[in-house]
Amino acid sequence: MTFLSTSRPLVIACVTVFPLLSTAGEHGFIEDSELLLSTRSVVLNNQIKGDGHDRRPNNRRDPRDVSLGLKANFTSGFTQGTLGLGIDAFAYSGFKLDGGDGHAGYGTVQMNKQGEAQRSFGRAGALVKARYAQTQLRYGQMQVTNPVFATSDTRVFPSTATGFLLSSEDLDGVLLEGGHFTAGTEPSSTSSKGGLWANYANIQTRAVDFAGARYALNDQWSMSLYGADFQELWHQYYVGSTYRWTLDPASRIDLDVNAYQTNDAGQARAGEIDTTAFSTQVAYSWLNHKLSLGFQRIIGDTPFDYIGFGNNGSGAFGNSIYLSNPVMASDFNGPNEKSWQLRYDLDMAPYGLPGLSFMGRYVYGYDISRSPNPNYQAWSAADDAQHQELDLEARYVVQSGTAKGMKVRLREGYHNAMRGQPDGDISMHMLIVEWPLRLF
Repeated sequence: MTFLSTSRPLVIACVTVFPLLSTAGEHGFIEDSELLLSTRSVVLNNQIKGDGHDRRPNNRRDPRDVSLGLKANFTSGFTQGTLGLGIDAFAYSGFKLDGGDGHAGYGTVQMNKQGEAQRSFGRAGALVKARYAQTQLRYGQMQVTNPVFATSDTRVFPSTATGFLLSSEDLDGVLLEGGHFTAGTEPSSTSSKGGLWANYANIQTRAVDFAGARYALNDQWSMSLYGADFQELWHQYYVGSTYRWTLDPASRIDLDVNAYQTNDAGQARAGEIDTTAFSTQVAYSWLNHKLSLGFQRIIGDTPFDYIGFGNNGSGAFGNSIYLSNPVMASDFNGPNEKSWQLRYDLDMAPYGLPGLSFMGRYVYGYDISRSPNPNYQAWSAADDAQHQELDLEARYVVQSGTAKGMKVRLREGYHNAMRGQPDGDISMHMLIVEWPLRLF
């Protein structure tokens, strides 16, 4: 439910929610309410060398821009009584600090129809919600997180989806949820009327329906099962499980297994699809060290595809790919692709630097085949294609003082494509600074 959409900057629109507070406080509406203001700055500097099958949004030149986002998120409590009612709202203001028309527009800065980078933009939206016992029904604009339908939050602002979400936690240890969504918004858009589309086939669907469950058997073992219908495109099913073995107070082993099955359905507007995707990852943690090994496999003549939000072809702003090897530049999800990942994480707290951590990972993909499906032309030239990626990341969270909670992330990614792998040679450099401020 959108109550404001504009390409002009929004002064953090707290005023939109305060009238609600003044009238509902006596009903218990305000006790569980929260207003969170935050800023996020992104410095993006990428270099991309395509091979004729470039999948960049609008085949833009090397993305380089600096942007600032201001966010206000209000989450209400519920009115008292058998049926509780509430409302959540958000208001975003974005500003381009640097970036020319030919280089900006990689999801952090809004572009107009003429391809010009806008100096400022903003949007706002809301949802209404009802609660009975531990069951909630929501309608409006929202972020959603599950294996078959997930928005992302990797730019200045998150992507959002518009529709219904029903969730229940009435059963101990079980989350049941289902949804019906008809529209999506990309991070830099000012409209709530964007589409839902197959991210790699670049074909829009009118609606997505899903249902699923997550079950925590105990403190060590959890399972998930989901299914989704992308109207006139495909049916997708997911099963996943995580298990943790605590070896001793200083060490543990974590196992993560995920699997998808996607089949064309209805008019099959994305063509014939029969794709199985699975991954497994095992991680060993000892004190402040963590070493992970992951394997991912795609079986089928099309890549593993998933949902995108907003304008078709605007970029991968969905996150419903719960596999081990989607990383900074590539998803390693080509037709019949196999890939391995080796990752190392280090927490610097034991060395007197709490809040500081480092991560490094290397992923290698191979045996990628051509796709006969014309909707996935990017893989039409693949011939036993291969690629590899190295990612490095440093994170710091301020532990005390005025800036407590501020997060700083420095990300570096280097992707190399061989034998027709369509992502190209990419160098990605990102600096992200985020500072949340909880008012109440």
